[in-house]
Amino acid sequence: VSDLFMQATTTSNATEYYEETTFTNSAAERAEGDAAAESALDFTLRTDAIRSVATWLPATLEVLSDNARLQQYIEGRLRFMVAKKRDAQLMIGDGTAPARSGILDRTIQTQAKGADPTFDAIMKAMTKVRVTGDAEPSAIVLHPNDLEAILLTRTSDGIYIMGNPGDPTINSRLWGLEVRGVPALTENTGIVGAFDTMASFVRRTGLEIIVSTEHSTYFTERKMAILAEERVGIEVYRGYAFCSVTGI
Repeated sequence: VSDLFMQATTTSNATEYYEETTFTNSAAERAEGDAAAESALDFTLRTDAIRSVATWLPATLEVLSDNARLQQYIEGRLRFMVAKKRDAQLMIGDGTAPARSGILDRTIQTQAKGADPTFDAIMKAMTKVRVTGDAEPSAIVLHPNDLEAILLTRTSDGIYIMGNPGDPTINSRLWGLEVRGVPALTENTGIVGAFDTMASFVRRTGLEIIVSTEHSTYFTERKMAILAEERVGIEVYRGYAFCSVTGI
């Protein structure tokens, strides 16, 4: 999900930014010669740490030499493992070091599904983002099981509400917004938000692959440690520009 956010980079081990905590829009018509109305924005300085996500796998030199594409496959799986954990942290990280603080750990809005259909609850969350959050929602993130339930919703005569299953675009849009099925998100809780304007995904280093024999007795055992790591963070500029949908 990192591509849903604005993209940023840093050379520090922490990001310092301002969260917008008050929005007062006094924009009004102005007659010639009159003063313009003064609006107000209040900000709170925030500091979020850049955190590392890493994992590694061992392999013998023999197996890597005898299977030319095995190392490439292992590196691909390690990249996937890191990205999957990163997605979880961006959404549900609790901020307890070394974890980063994800969207659901911030002061955001909440919309309970209650007796509403899931479609209605998501639309109500979008409205909260627009009205109280003063932002335009750009994406919806759901657990794949919750997205599946939406896509399989049918009328009483068996017609799929979201469209013909043969249409390759039906699982990518909901109420006009891009929707992602993300296994890292807690089931039965979704997130609607202005990801592309009110939060940034910050990279300190890109996802790196490091291969070394300098681990324990690996040099004499002719083994390799293959490690994947990236250092990233998140900045949220307006918490109310995001809304969780609970009880899906």
